[in-house]
Amino acid sequence: METSYAREDAIADSLRGSGFRVTRGRIALLHLLKKARKPLSIQEIVKIGHGKTMDQATIYRTLTDLAAAGIVRRADLNTGTAHFEYTPDRPHHHHLVCTDCGTIEDIETCAVETLQKNVVRSSKQFTDIYSHNLEFFGRCKKCPSA
Repeated sequence: METSYAREDAIADSLRGSGFRVTRGRIALLHLLKKARKPLSIQEIVKIGHGKTMDQATIYRTLTDLAAAGIVRRADLNTGTAHFEYTPDRPHHHHLVCTDCGTIEDIETCAVETLQKNVVRSSKQFTDIYSHNLEFFGRCKKCPSA
């Protein structure tokens, strides 16, 4: 079982490896995202309690910087607000989102690489695709059919 110190060391290593200073606020923020195991909005992060150490604007700026460094991933869950998740210990994945209750399920497989190759091959202006976002939306088994 991974200890709290081991988790913090791994998070600190991720920060240092990307050129960030290791601060208590960043450690707490990343620990919260890692523990959640699902994308969280800024409002959810503040509600859970991280708003005590950073204000909402600072959390957003920090997460935007961490996303650019690949430590967190920004997910568009079609809610009109950004969601973020911790990624260094997670393989590339997508999400299935219930549009009724908001349940989020990870989809660990990604068959988009073949599509990416075809898109690049048919493009007149691009030679490379380095990233993609793909989320699925539907209704979970718990929610009644319309």
